[in-house]
Amino acid sequence: METKRLILAMALCVVIFTGWNFISRKMGWMPEPAPVPAQNATAPKADIPEQVGSVDAAPQGKRPAFAPSAGRTVTVDTPLYTAVFHSQGGVLREFHLKKYHEALSPESPQMNLVSSKAADLAPMGLVLDGRQTWAADAGWRLEGSDLHLGSGDTGTLRFVGEQDGVRITRVLTFSGSNYVVNEHLALDPQSPKTLKAAFTFASTSLAGAVQPSIWAHLKHLVFGGEEPKPGEGQYNITRAAWLENGSFEENSSASDLGKGVVVAGGVSWMGVMSNYFMGAVGMPGDGASATARLVDGVHQVVLGRSGIQASPAAPAQLECSYYFGPKSTDALAQAPYHMEKGLNYGWFTVIAKPLVWLLRFLHSYVGNYGVAIILMTMMIKAVFWPLSQKSYKSMEQMRRLQPMMQAIREKHAGDREALNREIMQLYKTYKVNPAGGCLPILVQIPVFIGLYQSLLNSIELRHAAFITYLPFTDKLWLADLSAQDPYCITPLIMGATMLLQQKMTPTPGDPTQAKVMMMMPFIFTVLFINFPCGLVAYWLVNNVISIAQQWFLMRRTRQALAAGAGS
Repeated sequence: METKRLILAMALCVVIFTGWNFISRKMGWMPEPAPVPAQNATAPKADIPEQVGSVDAAPQGKRPAFAPSAGRTVTVDTPLYTAVFHSQGGVLREFHLKKYHEALSPESPQMNLVSSKAADLAPMGLVLDGRQTWAADAGWRLEGSDLHLGSGDTGTLRFVGEQDGVRITRVLTFSGSNYVVNEHLALDPQSPKTLKAAFTFASTSLAGAVQPSIWAHLKHLVFGGEEPKPGEGQYNITRAAWLENGSFEENSSASDLGKGVVVAGGVSWMGVMSNYFMGAVGMPGDGASATARLVDGVHQVVLGRSGIQASPAAPAQLECSYYFGPKSTDALAQAPYHMEKGLNYGWFTVIAKPLVWLLRFLHSYVGNYGVAIILMTMMIKAVFWPLSQKSYKSMEQMRRLQPMMQAIREKHAGDREALNREIMQLYKTYKVNPAGGCLPILVQIPVFIGLYQSLLNSIELRHAAFITYLPFTDKLWLADLSAQDPYCITPLIMGATMLLQQKMTPTPGDPTQAKVMMMMPFIFTVLFINFPCGLVAYWLVNNVISIAQQWFLMRRTRQALAAGAGS
């Protein structure tokens, strides 16, 4: 096989890969949920399968009568977040992350993981025996007041309610040093019962305000209509995610989630996430079941167990934990139930994680993630320099054989077998390996894919500036490495470097193949226009170094040939 054919195949593989995340999210081979009895339309449905039958009734125990209090809100303020709860059921109304903002401007609102629309669906609500405990027919009282916690401090809120003869006590524990909320739940019935209990979370978009793509603006200019507004980008969408039997799973299909995705057992945690933020609820053990739904633009997840034995003599005790925060390595390391697996880099995690560490290490010295990306690219290129040299040397050898190969093609135009036989003999005579130029590149592809995933999912790049303003103007340019270049300057330069590199590469003997190869720079340019500019910066720097390396090799090879001819 000729070198160019292998290069073409690899280039197409890269194109396919870069669209893999988008395509895979549309596949969604998840089981459809079983029919669920009708409930309040604004409440998440807890489809928790039965596991144990009910126990025999026992005489009603004696305990103090329950006295509910008027509903009110309570605020928990820490150095990391501000959370607002309502005493009717202990449901979450707001959760603001103090260190992260919706948009690039510091004056923009803090990132709120629970919008008012999602709050109507009772995040952190408790569903008991299929009924919403925050509903109007359940009584609650709050034992505690607003909490103001410093770093390292902890505090608790206690919500006590009663529904269908079951006394419910929810104790929420907060820490000023992490994003974890722990809950201890006690269920004290008046008579022995087997119960089902489920915990909920709901959220709208967790992607933040992503600027519209250039295509959205072009569509508006050509076809009119409403001016495109900031929203989710195609490479950063909100989806449901969970850990099932130790394996990370996710689903972003609106069709699947609209029907409901049910996981009957083996779930450690389930949540709603984007590339950079996550809200999740987890339980100990592996006996939990879960449901994920998309209702009117709001993602809902429900996690719970059935077959819970409780009696007046032995109230049921359950534990769960919530995580509401950034998908950063340090923050998720403090979350229980393996929630750190929510920071998932796909098949090439073993490569992506060290690259993220290297990126953060370089940033600690240079203080600019754009410069850190450039330095990391140079280091990766240096590691693969010998392989690249071998590739370019093989390509140069193939270039020198092109006239002889063209003559063979003309001679055996109608005899494919003879054509292949003479070309292979030509390779053997001049000791040329036609795959020598591609095998070194193949080794580098997993590194590129790992780097692609690490840059796409690194919250460190969110709102991190490289070159804040377009030179000689006051226009914001590369002010957010997780967003696209608003003026498409870097993708166009990247495309020009690819075109130059293609011009420097030996031309294939097959005219059709040559035309296809010349189209690749244009295909990549269009593809990279909507990529985060951090990724474009990596590819651009990689191209520039490759051009310099290829020119150096070609110059040295020509000097060697000239010296040989003169001797």
